[in-house]
Amino acid sequence: MQLLSIGIPNALLSGSVFNNELEYMKNKGLDFTVNLDNRGNITFFNIDVEDRVSSKNIAKIKEHVSDMISDVIVNQIDKKLIKRIIDKYYYYFDSDEKRKIENIARGILDNDVNRETFKLVKKERIFEEIEDFLKDNETIDIEGFVNFRLRDFIGELSEVVDRAVDEYMMQKEYDEFIGLLKYFVELQDSKIDVLNILVDKSGKFLFYDKEKKPITGKFLSDITIEFTGGELTDDDMLISTLIAMAPSKIYIHSLENIKSKDVFDTVEKIFSNKVFICNGCSLCTINEARK
Repeated sequence: MQLLSIGIPNALLSGSVFNNELEYMKNKGLDFTVNLDNRGNITFFNIDVEDRVSSKNIAKIKEHVSDMISDVIVNQIDKKLIKRIIDKYYYYFDSDEKRKIENIARGILDNDVNRETFKLVKKERIFEEIEDFLKDNETIDIEGFVNFRLRDFIGELSEVVDRAVDEYMMQKEYDEFIGLLKYFVELQDSKIDVLNILVDKSGKFLFYDKEKKPITGKFLSDITIEFTGGELTDDDMLISTLIAMAPSKIYIHSLENIKSKDVFDTVEKIFSNKVFICNGCSLCTINEARK
């Protein structure tokens, strides 16, 4: 007799856990046969058992099937849903932007924290929903089940997409800002040929000329205040000083002391091939001796 019929989209069959899991179930001594029924873009796995098979065997089969389906939903169908949500609600982005948003959303779902929280919790809840459904139903179309029985799951994926869009827009604005700064630097006349930046043990930036003599006093303060017109954090001072000076070459010493990797990444993006990392010199030695 037919126990269950499970419909899975053909697009998900490649790399699906189904075949491996069905083989695993047989190796565990569960008694059943499987027949495939292709209906357009969906393949149904028809699981048949003998009339005399024990209720314990049937319960175990349904338990394994519920686990398989919940795994497919949280690890494969979730990605299809993300794309569908983006196409529906963020249709005004072009195809390249949609792809970037989709990649960000997938990254959010697959990061270490979400893999251990969101996905495991979701899988457990979905597992229970499927197990309850299979008590009274022999046939389950996975995509149909998700669309009509897992609205909360779709809503949570929509929130992930919204977050991905926010991150994409922030990154886009940042990239545009970096582009403007690069353009501004290219228009600037260089006020210094070589600038040495020493990061001391507290993370503070100290500036030296090409002779490795300190750049201090009125020259430095006039440049930074003129450029920013206000209060400066250490990171602000670094960026504004570099942009105002527009040095031909920038050497960074004791980079391991830097507090924010983001500010270093920003410097590299603005000045690209003008930035060099020192691996040991007299400035580095003096700085090391101060520790």
